[in-house]
Amino acid sequence: MTRIIRDRAEQGTSVNRSMIRRQTLCGDWLFSRQDEVDWLPARVPGCNYTDLMAAGVIPDPFYRDNEQKVQWVAEKNWVYRKAFILDKALFDKPAIQLVADGLDTFCEIFVNGQPLGNTRNMFLGYRFDCKALLRPGENEIELVFRSPLTTTRPFVEAAGFVYPAENDKSDDKLSVYCRKAPCQFGWDWGPRLVSSGIWRDIYLEGHELGRIADVQYVQHALNPRLAEFAFKLDTELAVDLPGEDCLMLQCWENPELDREVSFTAGARAQIELVMEDPELWWPNGAGDPFLYHFELRWYRGNRLVDSHEIAIGLRTIEVINRPDGDGESFLFRVNGRDLFMKGANYIPADAFPHRVGKQEYLASFDAALDANMNMLRVWGGGIYQDDEFYRLADEKGILIWQDFMFACSLYPADREFLSNVRAEAEYNIKRLRNHACIALWCGNNEVEMAIEHWQWPEKFDYGPELYERLKADYLKLFDQCLPRALQELDPGRFYLRSSPIGYWENEEFGKANHHYWGVWHGEQAFSEYRRCVPRFMSEFGFQSFPILDSVSQYTQAGDHQLASPVMVNHQKHPRGNQLILSYLAEDYPEARDFESLLYLSQVQQAEGLRQGFEAHRGNTPFCMGSLYWQFNDTWPGASWSGIDYFGRYKALHYQARRSFASELVFAELSGDEMSIKGVSDGRETFWGKLCVSLINFDGDLLWQQSSRISLAAGRARELMTLNPWQLWPELQPRNNLLVMTLVNDEGEIKAENQFYFVKPKHQMLKPADIQVTPILRYGELTVRLASDTLARQVYLSLPGLVGNFSDNFFDLLPGRSKEVSFKLAGADRDAMLEEVENLSCRTLQTSVIWPEDRE
Repeated sequence: MTRIIRDRAEQGTSVNRSMIRRQTLCGDWLFSRQDEVDWLPARVPGCNYTDLMAAGVIPDPFYRDNEQKVQWVAEKNWVYRKAFILDKALFDKPAIQLVADGLDTFCEIFVNGQPLGNTRNMFLGYRFDCKALLRPGENEIELVFRSPLTTTRPFVEAAGFVYPAENDKSDDKLSVYCRKAPCQFGWDWGPRLVSSGIWRDIYLEGHELGRIADVQYVQHALNPRLAEFAFKLDTELAVDLPGEDCLMLQCWENPELDREVSFTAGARAQIELVMEDPELWWPNGAGDPFLYHFELRWYRGNRLVDSHEIAIGLRTIEVINRPDGDGESFLFRVNGRDLFMKGANYIPADAFPHRVGKQEYLASFDAALDANMNMLRVWGGGIYQDDEFYRLADEKGILIWQDFMFACSLYPADREFLSNVRAEAEYNIKRLRNHACIALWCGNNEVEMAIEHWQWPEKFDYGPELYERLKADYLKLFDQCLPRALQELDPGRFYLRSSPIGYWENEEFGKANHHYWGVWHGEQAFSEYRRCVPRFMSEFGFQSFPILDSVSQYTQAGDHQLASPVMVNHQKHPRGNQLILSYLAEDYPEARDFESLLYLSQVQQAEGLRQGFEAHRGNTPFCMGSLYWQFNDTWPGASWSGIDYFGRYKALHYQARRSFASELVFAELSGDEMSIKGVSDGRETFWGKLCVSLINFDGDLLWQQSSRISLAAGRARELMTLNPWQLWPELQPRNNLLVMTLVNDEGEIKAENQFYFVKPKHQMLKPADIQVTPILRYGELTVRLASDTLARQVYLSLPGLVGNFSDNFFDLLPGRSKEVSFKLAGADRDAMLEEVENLSCRTLQTSVIWPEDRE
């Protein structure tokens, strides 16, 4: 039976909304080393490291070189204990479960001294029936966390070899035996802090009659005129009392979809829906990320058993990965439209992930929108992110490339390990499959590339028989275990066994997606980005340091040199500092001091990746994606990030914003030929004007030309060609620049870019007299800047404040003014005036030693 109904209350029925009751166990706990009886206060969610810090037992591992002083923590077992008064209404429920959304990792659970269960996977949520162990009044729960290191070490001894987990900063490579965030064992951008603890919510849940165990949204067909979809529900009965079961569905945006359906509890229920003229969900920049909000309520007779809310986005996503005339395509087709993916790789935002909550996630997604991104890749060496992350991705229109948590190593494939992985896959597929943002599932990060190119048999002394067995185990995991789980639980979603498909070492740039590390690991020039353009770039990048305001938060003044033990400890790549310095020497004059070096590293990172952004977008639709490494940081230090650990935007993030704007114009010079190219991501052809000006560094106009242009949606094209040396015989490469501007038919500047004819170290830059005018209005600082000569890479800062200017690390052209803003939330006017006094302005000119300075 299916019929439309508005609300059961309209029929005069009494609705009881308290059939399920929860009691949180988060908050204050006690904890201790298992081999001691010194109980200390703890906070849940949390972990042993942050609890030890709060108790004053260990120093902050992020500060200076304290990381090395706290490694003993991971070798110990830890006990967490909480006494609590059980809510009487909860105790009266016929069925009670302990629900733990995240236990890290090897844990034994006791309730009132009796064993309840155990866990072995950080990435799983657990439910344990515990009614029989509870009592009225005071109860106690105790969790014993066994050391991930001592628990897994016997596996290495039994195997007789170590797995090739090269980022695991230990000799025995224990991380592969542990279904736990691999990067917690160390990586080339993060610390080795192998934690234990209750890292997500934990609570008791009591059921009167039962619960809705799972809701699956299934889309049958979708086009602009019609949507056909269904909800499938799994229910669990706690007590089988008489009464007819029915499901009531309400849609807040479209009441015509309201339904009531009879079903048999314990069996799968299904509600089929048809919607005319649906609002589609679109990624950022392509349209509105429209969501429909539904509530499902299960009734037995007039009694409400359970309810569930779900937001869905109606959209189709296809990954087009197939042979074509250029090799092998790799692109995302959303609602029938091929979209260029613009974004970055997202890593855990803290080495202690329980410290990342709604506020931090919201800041990340706002930053992604601010940089004109439409995709983030959740990288496979970290964690499956919290529910809030994916909810915000849905709301903000950010597609998620979702890796399973395997990276840069081979793994076991015995029955117990595969069973553990299968449970992990089922839990997370069910948790995430309803989200509009999920674009694909990827089995692992870089393992197939590593099998071919990382010389594992030589490095780890694998004989042919052992290595063949390890590769066979690889297929059991990524060709059988994971795809079978997806086929059963999320059929139709694209599965990529390993990223990348094409390898930069083989120069397979026509072959699908790439991780291009010729720049950085291969020590190739930034200019190689223009030659090495793949069909889709899912990783590329270059390191920089945080700015001094951030470095000062984890160092002392005496640490402020690259070779200091503290700075070395916060540089996890073995060649990192040497590579940054060697690339700088190619393009830039010497930094004046330590602070200037930090700033200059960010300028180099942004300018280098700009060439990649322009090459990728300038080859649309041959190339259909540019995801750089990496979006964020997991702790403070040198890394490839565009946003540092403290939330400060680096020059790279501002450059990504410019390069990922809907319209982009840029120039390329090859020999005597210059090409000016443009691209637009708009839905329709862009019509407007291209204005090209040659000026000198003092702002004198030497030449100008305008032309009417059009840019077909999603297709780059050449807008102008010229020979600079013939056109401008008096060209002075060291003192001239080209300014390119795209203006639409309404007169709005949609894109602007500059082209310099020589590297910064050869440019004849003069000291810039920048007029800085601060304007305070309604909790916001606006800064107006003007200069009499070209000011390169202008960086504004307000020391001591965390926040970001609306634009930064920009070139200020002579004779023009520019305004940027900074929010000063919560400060009164006097406090604002005080902060404005600290405003500082840095440029490339003031940060390097020019030849004349030496003279």
